[in-house]
Amino acid sequence: MEPFVTMEVIEEAAAAVRRRLADSPQVGIILGSGLGGVAEAVESATVIPYTEIPHFPQATV
Repeated sequence: MEPFVTMEVIEEAAAAVRRRLADSPQVGIILGSGLGGVAEAVESATVIPYTEIPHFPQATV
């Protein structure tokens, strides 16, 4: 049985995220739409929509 997520898929997604970052972050925060207030409190945020990360599931709502 083939794994649901392969290393190739992980590497492609990670590379897409790395291309968007200026530095190597120490912390990553993934927030849902109901936590926008938390995102506003972060001083130097980089926002990467799921739609721009290969192989990430797309929102259906």
